[in-house]
Amino acid sequence: MGNGRGRAKRRGSFWANVVCEKSRAIFKSGTAAQRWTGRRGVADLKTFTENEPASPINARYPVTRVLYRGKSKYQKILVFESPFHGRVLALDDIVQLTTREEHFYHELLVHPILQAHPQPRNVLIIGGGDGGAAREAAKYPALEKIVQCELDDQVVAVARKFFPRVAAGYADRRVELRFENGQAFMRASGALWDAIILDLTDPLGPAKPLFERRFYKLCADHLTPNGFLCAQTESLHFHRDLVRTVARTLRDLFAYVEVATIPLTMYPGNWWTFTIASKTLDPKVARNQFTPRTRIYARADHAWFFLPAHVRAKIL
Repeated sequence: MGNGRGRAKRRGSFWANVVCEKSRAIFKSGTAAQRWTGRRGVADLKTFTENEPASPINARYPVTRVLYRGKSKYQKILVFESPFHGRVLALDDIVQLTTREEHFYHELLVHPILQAHPQPRNVLIIGGGDGGAAREAAKYPALEKIVQCELDDQVVAVARKFFPRVAAGYADRRVELRFENGQAFMRASGALWDAIILDLTDPLGPAKPLFERRFYKLCADHLTPNGFLCAQTESLHFHRDLVRTVARTLRDLFAYVEVATIPLTMYPGNWWTFTIASKTLDPKVARNQFTPRTRIYARADHAWFFLPAHVRAKIL
């Protein structure tokens, strides 16, 4: 989640209709809602409507309880509970994560590149204020250093308080949390990284330069020869032009560029993408001998998370 979050949310075509129909059927039953929340029936719920400028639709969430509402130097922050998605974090009225599905996102953001690298020693995370990316990276005992650059310290504080399982990685002694601009840090430190993870906001406003060639060139220059770059690149349903542009830009800088995907109901467009690049190694090959404990990602199925060549050719 860039500057505290990692994306803007989407929900897609056919499957969106299926989910909506199922949700409507379930929400007719107050007892079903009580099984989810342990508190009250649907008749008592209020709603939160997402305001996502990068999406052609706005999702609406039933709200059982508002846990936090505030404003940092950079954005509005809201935490609430919802029957289906559990606890929800929204920044500037855009959902960033839900406790029901955050592991889908964070595992695909981190594990494909750390498994593709034969022996990663250090990781740089830019964005990701909720802590999920750091948590997943910290599962690798061979990693010696995990540096995270996040602008919004208030998002980190909220994540630690209301999403302790997501933010658990911050307790790892190898995680160095820096509240500063990631580009400036890379230029100043001059360090080379085995993996750079871009857990960024949508390509809007201040985040737009982080989806452009100059920034990707900076990342490429700060990777080790066998290093990997991974960026969340939105939905193939709603943001195919962005996915295509990023992939083609990275092809000018890297020998290998692949797109991994995962279905997510918490983001508009459903079909979420992670664009992965390397100068020397094919991302589709798992080389790391360590097997992390995960819920969605599986080392044995590593290549299956990537778009097949014939599908990639049609889309990109």
